[in-house]
Amino acid sequence: MGTQPASISVVVPEIGTLLLALLAPLLILLFGGGGLLLVGRRFIARQPGVTYGESVVAVVVGIVTTVPAQAFIYHIASLVMGGRTAACLVAGLLAFLAGVLIFVLTIKATCGLGLAKAFLAWLPLLAVQVIQAGLVALVLLELQYALNQAGQANCTSSLAAMSRATAAYKAQHDGNWPPDLQALRAVKVDDTQTESFLCPCVRGDRRPVGQTYDYFYFPPKSDAAPRTIIACDFGGNHGDGSRNVLRADGTFGPMSAGEFQAALADPANAAFAAALSQVEPSAGRTPNSGD
Repeated sequence: MGTQPASISVVVPEIGTLLLALLAPLLILLFGGGGLLLVGRRFIARQPGVTYGESVVAVVVGIVTTVPAQAFIYHIASLVMGGRTAACLVAGLLAFLAGVLIFVLTIKATCGLGLAKAFLAWLPLLAVQVIQAGLVALVLLELQYALNQAGQANCTSSLAAMSRATAAYKAQHDGNWPPDLQALRAVKVDDTQTESFLCPCVRGDRRPVGQTYDYFYFPPKSDAAPRTIIACDFGGNHGDGSRNVLRADGTFGPMSAGEFQAALADPANAAFAAALSQVEPSAGRTPNSGD
């Protein structure tokens, strides 16, 4: 019945593979960037007596300094601006500009240059800085995607618990459907209290005050078709608009936003769609009216 929720640990190998794939370009940035900085310091900033080794060290210090700063700025900016594609591009630009400033200041400090000469010495590293910012954004986007996928997979555990609790409730109440989520929460399955119906993809600060469930439940008629939807996520639980749904036959799983809208258009789901539209306006998420 349904699928087992994935653990967040499954994304660790994926991130490790990505980091290994980025190791070669990173080494090229470090040592190739050292050569570019050598050129910048000798012929543009006109600093005599510069060595390749010193330039590599300066680039290493610069990258070690700027990468965490860029990652932090990108993450915070994308969160503040909503995490959409346009917002991510703006966040990436802010992170890049901040990285440039930090890198120039790092060259100034490590090479004993004035600010103007440090900027001139940095100019050949512009391509390095662009690639570095792109790699940082790629790693963060991949990490965020993997975490979102894991969170959505773990979200199905609530639907699995709901499915088991529904079956137990019907067995204890002559086949009658639970009237609301409160009744489902009170059901014990194998002497274990049903878990709280909270979606791991929803941060606490995004959950409306007083909301104790992140799912909508609507009891069907006794003769409901097996594929009738009886429960689903609220619309804003997942950033991509997808939803996990529970059907009358006890099966559960994810649906894209388009698949969910198509399912709601099915006559078998007319009552569920009407009830959902009353408690979940298109402009936002509201608590289950039965809570």
